[in-house]
Amino acid sequence: MSNALTVSAAALGLSVSISLGLGFCVLNAQATPPAAAPTSPSSAVAPPLAPPPPFTPSFAVEPPAASALDADAMARPLAQSEVKRMLINPFGEIDGLRLADGTIVKFPPHLADELLRIAQPGQTVRIVGRLDAPGIVKADAIINIATAQTVYDQPPAAGAARPLPPHLRAQKLQEQRVEGYIDKVLVDRRGEANGVILTDGSIARFSPDTVPVTLRPGEPFAAAGLGTRNGYGTSLEVISIGTRLSALQPLYNRAP
Repeated sequence: MSNALTVSAAALGLSVSISLGLGFCVLNAQATPPAAAPTSPSSAVAPPLAPPPPFTPSFAVEPPAASALDADAMARPLAQSEVKRMLINPFGEIDGLRLADGTIVKFPPHLADELLRIAQPGQTVRIVGRLDAPGIVKADAIINIATAQTVYDQPPAAGAARPLPPHLRAQKLQEQRVEGYIDKVLVDRRGEANGVILTDGSIARFSPDTVPVTLRPGEPFAAAGLGTRNGYGTSLEVISIGTRLSALQPLYNRAP
């Protein structure tokens, strides 16, 4: 009896194994996709073309991440001309350029050293930035056309020494007097006069709405005030003004 049970169990196991094997074969046959029909050469899909290499302008250099410029702005510079002279503020710091085509370029004085490294009088530069007023540009980037060197407007580096407050910086200013003829009238973003550049390069600055007369290029101009005279010229904050030094009038009323 036990032998019969053993034979039956063995037969049963063989039957299960055969069934499972057949089932696996059936599943494999169902899971395997049919072979793709061969395609004729005329119906084959061509491989995609490689993308063209990116275009890089000849003057482009890699800008600092903190001051990356919009590509459209780089493609539309506002001015390109020879540097005529460096401009200074009453503290003697370089804060811009005067170009040969008459454009005034404004740039932060804390970047004066970087500006001097890439641009000097007589060199041609391209200016990218914003128009503050007719003929006056606030530069975002200044590019030397010959060398492709570029300086970007960006905040002072972390840890850089802080400038002295205005009332302490003013202690270093000295009395300055200028006289000559107006070459360029400087204006703010509202179009109000806030300074002049004389034909000898001297710069006189004042607050808008303080000069009682209309200033025009070619007219005589004289002023006295506090400022700086250095190798880049003379710049002062006006205290008294007139058409000649012998006839100056105070710009501010000191009466109580």
